[in-house]
Amino acid sequence: MANFVSNAQTNTQKVKETFSTKNYQLTIDEINSMNLSEIHFDSILYLKAYSQIKLNLLKEANVTISQLQQLNPNYYELYFLKGLLLAKKEKYPDAISNFNKVIDENPNHEKTFYNRALAKGLLEDYPNAIKDLDKCISINPNYAMAFYNRAYWQEISENYSASISDYKKAIALDQHYTEAYLSLAYVYSQTGDKINACETLQAAKAEGIEAANDLIQTFCK
Repeated sequence: MANFVSNAQTNTQKVKETFSTKNYQLTIDEINSMNLSEIHFDSILYLKAYSQIKLNLLKEANVTISQLQQLNPNYYELYFLKGLLLAKKEKYPDAISNFNKVIDENPNHEKTFYNRALAKGLLEDYPNAIKDLDKCISINPNYAMAFYNRAYWQEISENYSASISDYKKAIALDQHYTEAYLSLAYVYSQTGDKINACETLQAAKAEGIEAANDLIQTFCK
């Protein structure tokens, strides 16, 4: 019995380590190779469903979410998974309803605020998308993607100064953030600041971002 428990714990830890590297297919493969009696853990089925959603295996994810709900119907992160699944299906109002339930249970669930913001933004509710990202960033000030997406919604709202500031913050947090460099250069160009647009693209090139090369030819002649 002790060996079985030890093996289950080892397998569970291995899955969590694989998941942390964002290797979602291997995460699923490792879970599928586990003995069924080892998968009486909410977290394992959560990781499986999350990985399936990331890989757009939506039918499979729905089955895993149902299994998780049967195992623990009070597991509030079920609603997070359902929200992600509905968002993938472009059912944004329904996704938001599920994200709301997560936040009711855990007002500091940063990923829910982030994903609810994306759903609101895609519904063109830019002010409330930005508010959700404000909250997300207040919980985790190192969330580069939250800064990037807040910058994008600010850009769409023509709040260029705020957008520039957030793109810069995203780059400061992740110096290889290709989209942030290119978006920042674009905003600079939109506001007529060719010098900073070119400097941003040159900085991107220095980081090895190949997409900057063609843009340098366009913007920096």
